[in-house]
Amino acid sequence: MISRAALLMCMIGIAGCGGAARESASHVCDTMPKDAPCRVSFRALASNPESFNGRKVRIEGYLGISARLFVLSSSKELFDAGVSDEVSVRIRGPMESQQKIYDQHAYTWVSVTGTFRTREKDGTTYDLLIGELHAPIEARSLRAPIPQRRENFDEAALDLGDLN
Repeated sequence: MISRAALLMCMIGIAGCGGAARESASHVCDTMPKDAPCRVSFRALASNPESFNGRKVRIEGYLGISARLFVLSSSKELFDAGVSDEVSVRIRGPMESQQKIYDQHAYTWVSVTGTFRTREKDGTTYDLLIGELHAPIEARSLRAPIPQRRENFDEAALDLGDLN
């Protein structure tokens, strides 16, 4: 009989292999129906954007306006720093749709579904983007629906008397 510890270690090992499987997302996407959104990472898109061209994808990131473009970025820190090279995807679609998504989700973490498209390199700053997500676009907030209570300092403070 397998012990609980052995079972737990096996499960951790299997979960650890998930990272490698996610990186070959284009292979996983190839096995899915074309109308089903395929979950991809920014790393997978940046490493081989052509394999996702024309594919409906779902990707999580930080949504905002950068360099006068509506973009989904791989991280808030890179977004705040203005980095867009291989870490941002432009959101495209009807202005009303973009406005609605912006009003509901701007400057927050979201999951966005849309059709990924690469674009020809033309020597402009658009070349820094991984590609574009085209309409129809769906965005869902990744924030908890209920505000989470945070401890104040007095509740979380340790006895720091030994530091004096």
